[in-house]
Amino acid sequence: MRRVPQTRQATRTRRLPGRWLAAALIAGTLALLAPGVSYATASQSGPAAGGCKGITPAVFPARGFIANPARTQGGHLWWRRSADGTSVCIGTVVEWVRYTTTATKTWKVIVYSARHPGGQVVARTTFTLVRGWYFWSFGVHQAYSGLSAVCLTADESFGIPCIAFGPLRAS
Repeated sequence: MRRVPQTRQATRTRRLPGRWLAAALIAGTLALLAPGVSYATASQSGPAAGGCKGITPAVFPARGFIANPARTQGGHLWWRRSADGTSVCIGTVVEWVRYTTTATKTWKVIVYSARHPGGQVVARTTFTLVRGWYFWSFGVHQAYSGLSAVCLTADESFGIPCIAFGPLRAS
């Protein structure tokens, strides 16, 4: 029997993401203020070895149906720049989607980088869901050289919010 992936409906976990993001922001701030904590948090082997983990939170703007119930964000992710400044590790990416009626949509995380300037879908899943607010976590955990943006979509008609990354140093 094939197991169908389930997304979490926002009405059941409405308070968890806000608290989770607040905890991440506090931990990130403390990591910046205490070098020892920063080293302990980010001292895993390089971003490409053993899967990378982001430590800095970033928020996608709400766009169209890509939005949380408060319309304060379309999702969020955790990232970190490599020590030499040539690549960016993208950790977990969380996407919020509002369904106004039962529909089937393919949720995607798209990365724009030097290697893929036209965009590369790095995570996707398809859901048929009833009316409501939903979110899903994508474990990307990859480093991208020349990263310019990370975007979300649940089919283009639902909106495409992006987080832009500044220029990276040449290798």
